[in-house]
Amino acid sequence: MTSEGSTTTIQTLLDQGNKAFEKGDYETSTVKLGEACQQLDSLNGELNLKNGDAYFLYGRALLQYAIQRNSVLGNSAQASAEEVEHQQVETNTSAENTNPRFQFDEQPVFESSETGDESSKNDSNKAGDASDDDNDDDDNEEVQEDDFETAWDVLDVARLIYEKSEDEDGKMKLADVLLCLGDVSLETEKFDEALPDFEKAIEIKRSILKDDNRQLAEAHYKYALALELSTKAPQLALSELQKAQRVLKNRKATLENGSTQDDTGDKGKMKHTPDENSQKEIVEIQELVSDLDEKITELSDRQDSEREAQELLKNLFGGLSKPAGETKPQDLTASSQVNDLSSLIKRKAKEIVDNSNSDSTSDLKKPKNE
Repeated sequence: MTSEGSTTTIQTLLDQGNKAFEKGDYETSTVKLGEACQQLDSLNGELNLKNGDAYFLYGRALLQYAIQRNSVLGNSAQASAEEVEHQQVETNTSAENTNPRFQFDEQPVFESSETGDESSKNDSNKAGDASDDDNDDDDNEEVQEDDFETAWDVLDVARLIYEKSEDEDGKMKLADVLLCLGDVSLETEKFDEALPDFEKAIEIKRSILKDDNRQLAEAHYKYALALELSTKAPQLALSELQKAQRVLKNRKATLENGSTQDDTGDKGKMKHTPDENSQKEIVEIQELVSDLDEKITELSDRQDSEREAQELLKNLFGGLSKPAGETKPQDLTASSQVNDLSSLIKRKAKEIVDNSNSDSTSDLKKPKNE
Protein backbone atom coordinates (compact mmCIF):
# COMPACT_ATOMS: atom_id res chain seq x y z
CA MET A 1 0.00 0.00 0.00
CA THR A 2 1.29 3.47 -0.92
CA SER A 3 1.94 6.16 1.66
CA GLU A 4 -1.08 8.10 0.37
CA GLY A 5 -3.27 5.00 0.64
CA SER A 6 -2.07 4.35 4.19
CA THR A 7 -2.86 7.93 5.18
CA THR A 8 -6.39 7.62 3.79
CA THR A 9 -6.94 4.35 5.63
CA ILE A 10 -5.64 5.81 8.88
CA GLN A 11 -7.91 8.85 8.59
CA THR A 12 -10.88 6.57 7.93
CA LEU A 13 -10.06 4.56 11.09
CA LEU A 14 -9.73 7.77 13.12
CA ASP A 15 -13.08 9.06 11.86
CA GLN A 16 -14.79 5.75 12.63
CA GLY A 17 -13.21 5.64 16.07
CA ASN A 18 -14.31 9.19 16.90
CA LYS A 19 -17.89 8.59 15.72
CA ALA A 20 -18.09 5.43 17.83
CA PHE A 21 -16.76 7.37 20.83
CA GLU A 22 -19.41 10.07 20.42
CA LYS A 23 -22.11 7.39 20.35
CA GLY A 24 -20.77 5.80 23.53
CA ASP A 25 -19.63 2.66 21.68
CA TYR A 26 -16.24 2.67 23.38
CA GLU A 27 -15.38 -0.92 22.49
CA THR A 28 -15.61 -0.23 18.74
CA SER A 29 -13.81 3.06 19.26
CA THR A 30 -10.85 1.35 20.93
CA VAL A 31 -10.59 -1.19 18.10
CA LYS A 32 -10.56 1.45 15.35
CA LEU A 33 -8.25 3.89 17.14
CA GLY A 34 -5.88 1.13 18.21
CA GLU A 35 -5.53 -0.04 14.62
CA ALA A 36 -4.90 3.56 13.52
CA CYS A 37 -2.09 3.90 16.08
CA GLN A 38 -0.42 0.73 14.81
CA GLN A 39 -0.48 1.97 11.25
CA LEU A 40 0.81 5.41 12.28
CA ASP A 41 3.75 3.79 14.07
CA SER A 42 4.55 1.84 10.91
CA LEU A 43 4.24 4.93 8.74
CA ASN A 44 5.93 7.60 10.91
CA GLY A 45 7.90 5.65 13.48
CA GLU A 46 7.19 5.32 17.20
CA LEU A 47 6.80 8.43 19.40
CA ASN A 48 6.49 10.67 16.36
CA LEU A 49 4.70 13.97 17.02
CA LYS A 50 2.29 13.15 14.18
CA ASN A 51 1.06 10.14 16.17
CA GLY A 52 0.20 12.08 19.33
CA ASP A 53 -3.44 12.88 18.58
CA ALA A 54 -4.26 9.27 17.70
CA TYR A 55 -2.66 7.94 20.89
CA PHE A 56 -4.52 10.49 23.00
CA LEU A 57 -7.85 9.57 21.39
CA TYR A 58 -7.06 5.88 21.80
CA GLY A 59 -6.10 6.28 25.47
CA ARG A 60 -9.20 8.35 26.20
CA ALA A 61 -11.41 5.71 24.57
CA LEU A 62 -9.69 2.96 26.57
CA LEU A 63 -10.33 4.90 29.77
CA GLN A 64 -14.03 5.32 29.02
CA TYR A 65 -14.28 1.65 28.01
CA ALA A 66 -12.64 0.64 31.31
CA ILE A 67 -15.05 2.85 33.28
CA GLN A 68 -17.98 1.40 31.36
CA ARG A 69 -16.91 -2.19 31.99
CA ASN A 70 -16.15 -1.41 35.61
CA SER A 71 -19.66 -0.05 36.03
CA VAL A 72 -21.26 -3.08 34.35
CA LEU A 73 -19.22 -5.59 36.36
CA GLY A 74 -19.86 -3.64 39.54
CA ASN A 75 -23.61 -3.64 38.93
CA SER A 76 -23.49 -7.37 38.16
CA ALA A 77 -21.65 -8.09 41.40
CA GLN A 78 -24.10 -5.94 43.34
CA ALA A 79 -27.06 -7.76 41.77
CA SER A 80 -25.53 -11.13 42.70
CA ALA A 81 -25.01 -9.98 46.27
CA GLU A 82 -28.61 -8.76 46.50
CA GLU A 83 -29.86 -12.10 45.12
CA VAL A 84 -27.84 -14.04 47.72
CA GLU A 85 -29.16 -11.80 50.48
CA HIS A 86 -32.73 -12.28 49.23
CA GLN A 87 -32.30 -16.06 49.25
CA GLN A 88 -30.91 -15.97 52.77
CA VAL A 89 -33.91 -13.97 53.97
CA GLU A 90 -36.31 -16.45 52.36
CA THR A 91 -34.48 -19.37 53.97
CA ASN A 92 -34.47 -17.81 57.42
CA THR A 93 -38.18 -16.95 57.29
CA SER A 94 -39.39 -20.32 55.95
CA ALA A 95 -41.92 -22.13 58.15
CA GLU A 96 -40.93 -24.76 60.74
CA ASN A 97 -37.22 -24.55 60.05
CA THR A 98 -37.16 -26.89 57.08
CA ASN A 99 -33.39 -26.50 56.68
CA PRO A 100 -31.76 -29.36 58.70
CA ARG A 101 -28.77 -27.14 59.51
CA PHE A 102 -30.98 -24.91 61.68
CA GLN A 103 -32.74 -27.60 63.77
CA PHE A 104 -32.71 -27.45 67.57
CA ASP A 105 -32.64 -30.28 70.15
CA GLU A 106 -36.34 -30.03 70.99
CA GLN A 107 -37.21 -30.15 67.29
CA PRO A 108 -35.72 -33.42 65.99
CA VAL A 109 -35.17 -34.10 62.30
CA PHE A 110 -37.74 -36.56 60.89
CA GLU A 111 -36.36 -36.54 57.35
CA SER A 112 -35.19 -39.76 55.71
CA SER A 113 -31.54 -40.34 54.97
CA GLU A 114 -32.21 -39.85 51.28
CA THR A 115 -33.64 -36.41 51.93
CA GLY A 116 -30.70 -35.70 54.14
CA ASP A 117 -28.34 -36.76 51.38
CA GLU A 118 -30.12 -34.49 48.94
CA SER A 119 -29.86 -31.64 51.40
CA SER A 120 -26.17 -32.34 51.81
CA LYS A 121 -25.74 -32.33 48.07
CA ASN A 122 -27.66 -29.07 47.79
CA ASP A 123 -25.53 -27.55 50.53
CA SER A 124 -22.41 -28.73 48.77
CA ASN A 125 -23.65 -27.28 45.49
CA LYS A 126 -24.42 -23.95 47.20
CA ALA A 127 -20.97 -23.91 48.73
CA GLY A 128 -19.51 -24.62 45.30
CA ASP A 129 -21.59 -21.82 43.77
CA ALA A 130 -20.38 -19.42 46.46
CA SER A 131 -16.79 -20.43 45.71
CA ASP A 132 -17.39 -19.89 42.00
CA ASP A 133 -18.85 -16.45 42.74
CA ASP A 134 -15.73 -15.54 44.73
CA ASN A 135 -13.53 -16.68 41.85
CA ASP A 136 -15.65 -14.68 39.40
CA ASP A 137 -15.26 -11.58 41.58
CA ASP A 138 -11.48 -12.04 41.61
CA ASP A 139 -11.45 -12.46 37.82
CA ASN A 140 -13.58 -9.32 37.40
CA GLU A 141 -11.19 -7.29 39.55
CA GLU A 142 -8.23 -8.48 37.47
CA VAL A 143 -10.05 -7.59 34.24
CA GLN A 144 -10.83 -4.11 35.58
CA GLU A 145 -7.22 -3.54 36.61
CA ASP A 146 -5.98 -4.71 33.18
CA ASP A 147 -8.39 -2.32 31.40
CA PHE A 148 -7.21 0.69 33.36
CA GLU A 149 -3.58 -0.35 33.11
CA THR A 150 -3.89 -0.52 29.31
CA ALA A 151 -5.45 2.94 29.25
CA TRP A 152 -2.62 4.26 31.41
CA ASP A 153 0.07 2.77 29.17
CA VAL A 154 -1.40 4.29 25.99
CA LEU A 155 -1.93 7.70 27.59
CA ASP A 156 1.62 7.61 28.89
CA VAL A 157 2.84 7.17 25.30
CA ALA A 158 0.78 10.22 24.32
CA ARG A 159 2.38 12.12 27.21
CA LEU A 160 5.88 11.25 25.98
CA ILE A 161 4.98 12.42 22.51
CA TYR A 162 3.44 15.76 23.53
CA GLU A 163 6.30 16.57 25.91
CA LYS A 164 8.39 17.08 22.77
CA SER A 165 6.09 19.86 21.57
CA GLU A 166 6.95 23.48 22.35
CA ASP A 167 3.95 25.32 20.90
CA GLU A 168 0.78 26.20 22.85
CA ASP A 169 -1.35 23.67 21.01
CA GLY A 170 1.00 20.84 21.95
CA LYS A 171 1.17 22.03 25.56
CA MET A 172 -2.63 22.13 25.83
CA LYS A 173 -2.81 18.60 24.48
CA LEU A 174 -0.21 17.54 27.05
CA ALA A 175 -2.39 19.06 29.78
CA ASP A 176 -5.41 17.11 28.51
CA VAL A 177 -3.38 13.89 28.56
CA LEU A 178 -2.26 14.61 32.14
CA LEU A 179 -5.88 15.12 33.19
CA CYS A 180 -6.77 11.74 31.68
CA LEU A 181 -3.85 10.11 33.49
CA GLY A 182 -5.15 11.68 36.70
CA ASP A 183 -8.60 10.26 35.93
CA VAL A 184 -7.11 6.77 35.62
CA SER A 185 -5.50 7.17 39.05
CA LEU A 186 -8.81 8.36 40.52
CA GLU A 187 -10.73 5.44 39.04
CA THR A 188 -8.19 2.96 40.44
CA GLU A 189 -8.15 4.78 43.82
CA LYS A 190 -4.48 5.74 43.53
CA PHE A 191 -5.24 9.24 44.74
CA ASP A 192 -1.71 10.27 45.71
CA GLU A 193 -0.45 9.35 42.23
CA ALA A 194 -3.12 11.56 40.64
CA LEU A 195 -1.89 14.72 42.39
CA PRO A 196 1.23 15.55 40.30
CA ASP A 197 -0.63 14.95 37.01
CA PHE A 198 -3.51 17.26 37.95
CA GLU A 199 -1.14 19.86 39.37
CA LYS A 200 0.97 19.94 36.19
CA ALA A 201 -2.13 20.11 33.99
CA ILE A 202 -3.44 23.12 35.93
CA GLU A 203 -0.06 24.83 35.70
CA ILE A 204 -0.04 24.47 31.89
CA LYS A 205 -3.66 25.55 31.40
CA ARG A 206 -3.31 28.59 33.66
CA SER A 207 -0.31 29.76 31.64
CA ILE A 208 -2.34 29.69 28.42
CA LEU A 209 -6.07 30.11 29.16
CA LYS A 210 -8.00 33.11 30.49
CA ASP A 211 -9.15 33.04 34.09
CA ASP A 212 -12.79 32.48 33.06
CA ASN A 213 -12.18 29.38 30.93
CA ARG A 214 -14.27 26.46 32.15
CA GLN A 215 -11.45 24.01 31.43
CA LEU A 216 -9.68 25.52 34.44
CA ALA A 217 -12.73 24.93 36.62
CA GLU A 218 -12.82 21.27 35.61
CA ALA A 219 -9.10 20.84 36.33
CA HIS A 220 -9.33 22.50 39.75
CA TYR A 221 -12.35 20.37 40.67
CA LYS A 222 -10.60 17.11 39.74
CA TYR A 223 -7.52 18.19 41.67
CA ALA A 224 -9.70 18.99 44.69
CA LEU A 225 -11.28 15.55 44.53
CA ALA A 226 -7.89 13.85 44.42
CA LEU A 227 -6.61 16.00 47.31
CA GLU A 228 -9.66 15.26 49.44
CA LEU A 229 -9.13 11.51 49.07
CA SER A 230 -5.34 11.60 49.28
CA THR A 231 -3.08 11.01 52.26
CA LYS A 232 -0.68 13.83 51.40
CA ALA A 233 -2.55 17.14 51.50
CA PRO A 234 -6.33 16.74 52.01
CA GLN A 235 -6.46 20.15 53.71
CA LEU A 236 -5.77 21.81 50.33
CA ALA A 237 -8.93 20.43 48.71
CA LEU A 238 -11.09 23.30 49.97
CA SER A 239 -8.87 25.89 48.31
CA GLU A 240 -9.06 24.09 44.95
CA LEU A 241 -12.86 23.92 45.13
CA GLN A 242 -12.96 27.65 45.76
CA LYS A 243 -10.70 28.23 42.75
CA ALA A 244 -13.02 26.15 40.56
CA GLN A 245 -15.99 28.17 41.76
CA ARG A 246 -14.14 31.44 41.13
CA VAL A 247 -13.48 30.46 37.50
CA LEU A 248 -17.18 29.71 36.98
CA LYS A 249 -18.19 33.04 38.52
CA ASN A 250 -15.73 34.81 36.23
CA ARG A 251 -17.26 33.05 33.25
CA LYS A 252 -20.78 33.99 34.35
CA ALA A 253 -19.72 37.63 34.73
CA THR A 254 -18.18 37.59 31.26
CA LEU A 255 -21.41 36.30 29.74
CA GLU A 256 -23.59 38.77 31.64
CA ASN A 257 -21.43 41.84 31.22
CA GLY A 258 -20.12 41.36 27.70
CA SER A 259 -19.90 44.77 25.98
CA THR A 260 -21.52 45.70 22.71
CA GLN A 261 -20.88 48.54 20.35
CA ASP A 262 -23.27 51.29 19.33
CA ASP A 263 -23.37 52.88 15.91
CA THR A 264 -20.48 55.21 16.77
CA GLY A 265 -18.23 52.32 17.67
CA ASP A 266 -18.07 53.21 21.38
CA LYS A 267 -18.20 50.28 23.76
CA GLY A 268 -20.36 49.96 26.83
CA LYS A 269 -23.01 52.58 25.98
CA MET A 270 -25.66 49.99 25.24
CA LYS A 271 -26.96 47.55 27.81
CA HIS A 272 -25.72 44.08 26.98
CA THR A 273 -28.29 41.33 26.64
CA PRO A 274 -26.87 37.79 26.47
CA ASP A 275 -28.02 35.75 23.52
CA GLU A 276 -29.95 32.50 23.93
CA ASN A 277 -26.86 30.29 24.10
CA SER A 278 -25.24 32.57 26.65
CA GLN A 279 -28.38 32.57 28.77
CA LYS A 280 -28.44 28.77 28.77
CA GLU A 281 -24.81 28.69 29.81
CA ILE A 282 -25.46 31.21 32.58
CA VAL A 283 -28.22 28.99 34.01
CA GLU A 284 -25.95 25.96 33.78
CA ILE A 285 -23.08 27.78 35.49
CA GLN A 286 -25.37 29.02 38.26
CA GLU A 287 -26.37 25.42 39.00
CA LEU A 288 -22.72 24.38 39.10
CA VAL A 289 -21.88 27.26 41.44
CA SER A 290 -24.72 26.22 43.76
CA ASP A 291 -23.48 22.62 43.76
CA LEU A 292 -19.98 23.81 44.58
CA ASP A 293 -21.38 25.98 47.39
CA GLU A 294 -22.83 22.88 49.02
CA LYS A 295 -19.62 20.93 48.48
CA ILE A 296 -17.48 23.74 49.92
CA THR A 297 -19.72 24.10 52.97
CA GLU A 298 -19.74 20.36 53.56
CA LEU A 299 -15.97 20.04 53.24
CA SER A 300 -15.33 23.12 55.37
CA ASP A 301 -17.57 21.83 58.17
CA ARG A 302 -15.89 18.43 58.05
CA GLN A 303 -12.40 19.94 58.22
CA ASP A 304 -13.47 22.14 61.16
CA SER A 305 -14.80 19.06 62.95
CA GLU A 306 -11.57 17.18 62.30
CA ARG A 307 -9.49 20.07 63.63
CA GLU A 308 -11.64 20.25 66.75
CA ALA A 309 -11.28 16.50 67.27
CA GLN A 310 -7.50 16.74 66.86
CA GLU A 311 -7.31 19.64 69.31
CA LEU A 312 -9.42 17.70 71.80
CA LEU A 313 -7.14 14.67 71.52
CA LYS A 314 -4.11 16.92 71.91
CA ASN A 315 -5.53 18.41 75.09
CA LEU A 316 -6.54 15.00 76.44
CA PHE A 317 -3.08 13.56 75.98
CA GLY A 318 -1.22 16.64 77.18
CA GLY A 319 0.23 17.65 73.85
CA LEU A 320 2.21 14.43 73.44
CA SER A 321 1.72 14.55 69.68
CA LYS A 322 3.90 17.66 69.21
CA PRO A 323 6.38 17.52 66.31
CA ALA A 324 9.85 16.22 67.04
CA GLY A 325 12.41 18.92 67.82
CA GLU A 326 9.83 21.36 69.16
CA THR A 327 10.95 22.88 72.43
CA LYS A 328 8.47 22.18 75.15
CA PRO A 329 7.68 25.23 77.28
CA GLN A 330 7.78 23.19 80.47
CA ASP A 331 11.41 22.08 79.94
CA LEU A 332 12.92 25.18 81.54
CA THR A 333 10.37 25.12 84.32
CA ALA A 334 11.04 21.47 85.00
CA SER A 335 14.78 22.20 85.21
CA SER A 336 14.23 25.01 87.70
CA GLN A 337 11.92 22.77 89.69
CA VAL A 338 14.66 20.15 89.92
CA ASN A 339 17.15 22.77 91.14
CA ASP A 340 14.66 24.07 93.69
CA LEU A 341 14.00 20.54 94.86
CA SER A 342 17.73 19.86 95.24
CA SER A 343 18.11 23.01 97.33
CA LEU A 344 15.14 22.00 99.42
CA ILE A 345 16.63 18.55 100.06
CA LYS A 346 19.97 20.08 101.07
CA ARG A 347 18.27 22.51 103.46
CA LYS A 348 16.18 19.74 104.94
CA ALA A 349 19.22 17.52 105.46
CA LYS A 350 21.05 20.36 107.18
CA GLU A 351 18.10 20.94 109.48
CA ILE A 352 18.02 17.27 110.40
CA VAL A 353 21.75 17.28 111.19
CA ASP A 354 21.44 20.47 113.25
CA ASN A 355 18.49 19.07 115.17
CA SER A 356 20.38 15.86 115.80
CA ASN A 357 23.40 17.75 117.16
CA SER A 358 21.15 19.90 119.31
CA ASP A 359 19.47 16.83 120.76
CA SER A 360 22.83 15.23 121.54
CA THR A 361 24.01 18.37 123.31
CA SER A 362 20.85 18.58 125.37
CA ASP A 363 21.19 14.91 126.35
CA LEU A 364 24.68 15.54 127.61
CA LYS A 365 23.51 18.45 129.72
CA LYS A 366 20.72 16.42 131.37
CA PRO A 367 21.64 15.06 134.85
CA LYS A 368 21.81 11.34 135.16
CA ASN A 369 19.19 9.62 137.29
CA GLU A 370 20.71 7.76 140.12
